[in-house]
Amino acid sequence: MLLVMQWLDEGADDEGAVALSVPTAANELGLEPDRTGLLAVMAALGELEDRRLVRVAWPAGTGGSEAHVTLSGELRRDARRLFGRT
Repeated sequence: MLLVMQWLDEGADDEGAVALSVPTAANELGLEPDRTGLLAVMAALGELEDRRLVRVAWPAGTGGSEAHVTLSGELRRDARRLFGRT
């Protein structure tokens, strides 16, 4: 949901692109601000990617704190319908 809300807040572009700061996401989700929280966010991204709901790229490698996430077309359609964005 955090990814969808960020995408909507950033204007809901047609590509579904979201630049995600892993430390910021961990903080917003109430996770520990240490390695444990960061790994939890990264694991969640991996699970969403396995389910083909997102594609994740790590411009600085997986050790970086910035992820470029692309929401699937299905997820974008559902979000637009749910939140009244057509």
